[in-house]
Amino acid sequence: MASGWSRRGFLGLAAAGTVAGAASGIVLPAQAQSGNLLERLKAQKSIKVAVANQPPYSSLNPDGSIDGAAPAIVKTILNRLGITKIEASAVAYGELIPGLQAGRWDMIAASMTITKARCEQVQYSDPVVIDGACMGYVSANLANPPKTIKEAGERGLKVGALTGGYLLPAIQAAAKDKGNVTQYTDTPSLLDGLQTKRIDIALASYSAIRDLRAQRNNAYEIVFPVPDDIPHGSGPAFRKADTEFFDAFQTELRKMKQSGEAQKIITGFGFEIPPGWLELTGLKACELAG
Repeated sequence: MASGWSRRGFLGLAAAGTVAGAASGIVLPAQAQSGNLLERLKAQKSIKVAVANQPPYSSLNPDGSIDGAAPAIVKTILNRLGITKIEASAVAYGELIPGLQAGRWDMIAASMTITKARCEQVQYSDPVVIDGACMGYVSANLANPPKTIKEAGERGLKVGALTGGYLLPAIQAAAKDKGNVTQYTDTPSLLDGLQTKRIDIALASYSAIRDLRAQRNNAYEIVFPVPDDIPHGSGPAFRKADTEFFDAFQTELRKMKQSGEAQKIITGFGFEIPPGWLELTGLKACELAG
């Protein structure tokens, strides 16, 4: 398995063990208590969640069940909280937070990348996945691929990115011609655009591009790591008002991290556990995020 991002580190992630609020023996900060959501969810034993259809981070199976690294952890924790029925919706990344704020679902069960802008709107659990950007390209069509997002934009290459994804603003800012940036609703559609020559570069998170490459008979190459996109933490998110529900979820997540159960789930979906992951909190990830 490639581990290019870990060679660069995650902004000193290995040193994050000194951060107050490590997973062992942590006491969550006092916050205004709402309580209503957690009590309601426990009483009805069911919850509405949203995921992005982006394996191996998260996905929705044909039978309506959720799958992927983050949902697998979410399902385990909800079951331990006595919430056994999960009603899931699969939406684009750009719809996850608006739908949560509008009350269409009770939490985001996807592995949603942590950014400063998103941290202002929602409260993240501790990150479950650390991943970075990559650029997919077909060597027969692009003999000299760019090494950075900035270079892709400056060269006037046609670049595809996910609607609502955290990488879309980066390529839009870098592109000399905004018309060269095409948005796609999911990664399979993005790669269809690449393989049919509608775009020169498919810009997305590494693990999704990597897994689909294997399924598509290695039909494209990958540039990874991308120096102008540092690895980001990602994970489930909650409304900031739902403090009791958030705290209960965090308590169970940290138990899973300490026991090694969470690590087993995450590596089972092909992700690495980087140095300092055990101690990395949602709050610290927000401070590190760009």
